[in-house]
Amino acid sequence: MLKKFLERVESIGYSTNKLDSGSIKIGLDCCPEWNVLLIDIDDDRMLPYFYLRKYRVEEVTDLHDILPTVLTTIIKANGTSSFRFLGEHNEFSGIDDELYGMYWFPAQPLNEKLRKNSENDLDCFFNILFDLYMFHMYQGDILGANDYEPVDFSSDSPELKVWVDSIVEAIGKDESYVANLRVNPDWFYFRSFSAAFSIFKSPHIATLLKGFACKKSEGFNDLEGVESSIEIHNDIRNTIPFSDYDFSINVLQKLGDKSTVEVVPQENLLVFISDEHVIMKYSNCGAEAVAIEKELIRERQQREISLLFGDRQFVWNIADRNSSAEFEDLILELLNREAWVFSVKKVAPTNQGDNGRDLICEYNMLHNEHQISKDVGSVQIGKMIVQCKTNLNTSKKTSVGKSDVDIANAIFDYRPDGYMLVVNTQITRDLTEMLERQKERREQNAIVWWNAFDVEDRLRKHPDILARYRHLVYYE
Repeated sequence: MLKKFLERVESIGYSTNKLDSGSIKIGLDCCPEWNVLLIDIDDDRMLPYFYLRKYRVEEVTDLHDILPTVLTTIIKANGTSSFRFLGEHNEFSGIDDELYGMYWFPAQPLNEKLRKNSENDLDCFFNILFDLYMFHMYQGDILGANDYEPVDFSSDSPELKVWVDSIVEAIGKDESYVANLRVNPDWFYFRSFSAAFSIFKSPHIATLLKGFACKKSEGFNDLEGVESSIEIHNDIRNTIPFSDYDFSINVLQKLGDKSTVEVVPQENLLVFISDEHVIMKYSNCGAEAVAIEKELIRERQQREISLLFGDRQFVWNIADRNSSAEFEDLILELLNREAWVFSVKKVAPTNQGDNGRDLICEYNMLHNEHQISKDVGSVQIGKMIVQCKTNLNTSKKTSVGKSDVDIANAIFDYRPDGYMLVVNTQITRDLTEMLERQKERREQNAIVWWNAFDVEDRLRKHPDILARYRHLVYYE
């Protein structure tokens, strides 16, 4: 499969070279500054990355910053991949503000790894390479450069100084930065190493990138969170922190640029695009940031539901045996959210017997279900049997009694460290007393039971789970 992939790559104009280490170098013979390397990790995976290094007499920090940004913004806007960036500094020159080169790694959906036998991975990486090839072919048109006008570079001009002074006023006068203008292609460029952002003024490039950013495909969705908005594009999830957005808007306003702004987030870089400017702001905005923001959203939803739906009752729709099986799945997900539970598994498929054990979970025996410590600092893992019992809608019974469960045999046969009973209604007084007696014997580390109230209380705290099982339980 990898061999066919390399043949496809060569067919569009790349050269490939397999190194003695097993790694593969992919390049463009006409443009040696563009480098692609597949580092061999093991029999199954490779580490792919891109590297740009321009060799010129003048300062090239702006080229190392702008070219990868323009390329990857187009790729990300098309929903192909997000990227993580790593700037290279020149240790030989000792110039802190010089960007000696730029590395970038395809992050989502590849997770910075390329599986040699995965058709999806290889197709995704081929699409990235194809976009790079097209970018290098039409680089002049994309950047607004041509072959018949002179090229110029300068760090000193009245117009550049006015532009830079406005940026410095926005971010603070003590910032360390470099700035220059370039002619053919035409832009003003500013990079603050201490503030971790860059900006360049190029109406030509900004207009082009804004066109890509505005083109939302069917696989695009976004959501406003607590500290960031979350963007989901195909299998790629990123955040746009509100603080970074406000920072960029402030800079643009200082420059007199009040046009609308589009944002293309990468893994550790946000690209803000106005009609005239492009801002590159380094930030934690990848998969890890999405996980953090999801937790903040969940906490916010808990407060909102408590405030808005605290007085609403739940309705259970347990219609048949399949619904009862889904109730087990629901409880499995709720248990996985409990801090005292390490893992939960179903014992058997619905069509197979489970001998009185619907779920088995590993839990911390040194904390109870209310997350209260038993005054021991370490963790001790125990095994708990979980039985799930439901009353069908068609049943006249409104509770679960002793005759509906076989607690004694389950405990005697399997000798678990803990036992748990979960019902979608209530348990009878006799069954409650039986569970309390078993708990008082201290033969098990824990005897736990959840009535409908306990389950519903947790559903209020986890609205995402409630949403997945809304056909099973919902607000009246």
